[in-house]
Amino acid sequence: MKKLILSLTNSILLKPVIVKHCSQTIYQALIGCLRLWDATQDDKWKKRAEKLCHIMIDIQRPDGGFDINYDFNFGMLHKKGESTAPELVSLLALVEYYKRFGGKDVEAASKRAAQWIKKHAIKIDDKKWAIPYSPYSTKEVMVYNGTSFAAGALGVYLSVFPDGELMHIYEGMNKYLYDVLSTDTDLPGKFWYYSDQSRSNLSYLQREKIDYYHQMQQVEMHVLSELELSAKYQIDIIRMASEHVAHMQNKDSVIPYLNTFTAIHLWGFCSCASGFILAAKLIKEKETEYKTKAVGILDWIVSNSWNGRYFYPIVAEDGQVVDGKFYVRSDAWVFNTLALAIKECVYSKKHIEICEVNYNKMESVGFSGIENHASNYRIRTVFKLIEIASRLKRRIWPK
Repeated sequence: MKKLILSLTNSILLKPVIVKHCSQTIYQALIGCLRLWDATQDDKWKKRAEKLCHIMIDIQRPDGGFDINYDFNFGMLHKKGESTAPELVSLLALVEYYKRFGGKDVEAASKRAAQWIKKHAIKIDDKKWAIPYSPYSTKEVMVYNGTSFAAGALGVYLSVFPDGELMHIYEGMNKYLYDVLSTDTDLPGKFWYYSDQSRSNLSYLQREKIDYYHQMQQVEMHVLSELELSAKYQIDIIRMASEHVAHMQNKDSVIPYLNTFTAIHLWGFCSCASGFILAAKLIKEKETEYKTKAVGILDWIVSNSWNGRYFYPIVAEDGQVVDGKFYVRSDAWVFNTLALAIKECVYSKKHIEICEVNYNKMESVGFSGIENHASNYRIRTVFKLIEIASRLKRRIWPK
């Protein structure tokens, strides 16, 4: 009976939310198509990029920002429809499209997103700037990675559309991010804690949390930015953040998601390969090492996650599938990493076949689908009731 109740709860009450055109799905697929166009000059990738670019413009919020398009908890509740800093990778995607193919509508959308940054950026002091993770939820920074995503997008944007005020913010964001890096005397490099350490409302676990996958996504954004428009401190950020995560990779090429045990989430694990491939372009003394690490990650992903149609989104370190459902957002991240590896000649062009199958799978569902990270009123209510029931059980039947 207990198993039946749990099964019904998971399949009905806790079934994943369906998300239409999550910004992450669109910008990852768009950048991937642009990279495959660069690698092959095949017109189909240009046409696919154009289609995704128009979706990107269509989902831009009225305030100029972008939203992941579902509720989720980042330490506070983010409500669907409210623009956030991490989704500024959308701005980078638009500018990358514009650099190749132009378009007045693309230029206009890019400038609206840049103005969103200008509106919500926070001046820490005369030399440092940051941006709230979710400024409609709170004006506090809360999470460091939002500032990296904004800085990365700004560097690429400013290389095409100069703006003195935004340049000052861009440089200030890099100074801020450099200053909030932390060290472990027993480990090489540096790292960011996931949460802003100036917050006073963190539990011990929240304060100590380190997210290695997000750190390499931050590295990727900083490299893309530095390649287009150099900023003081940025190369040091890339060098130290990459070195720290590189140390975490084991002999099987696996890198943990967090500094506590968890399964491997492919949307983030693949980002470690992207980060290493790009860091290798700037940190020349690590070029061979980082490319080798990236190939190890990609080989592990193709061997343990690719099922011939899509990538299993969550896999245990021993290769056992933890969640076998198709999450289009997760696949878009892996698709983009493969495209980068092919473009940079780190991975064989035979893997374009996987990209082709993967793209067609994402397109067949309209780049939309279920999302295991998403929350809604139904899911939050169920978890609240479970929490209440657990507390009552402990009162009635204490150990």
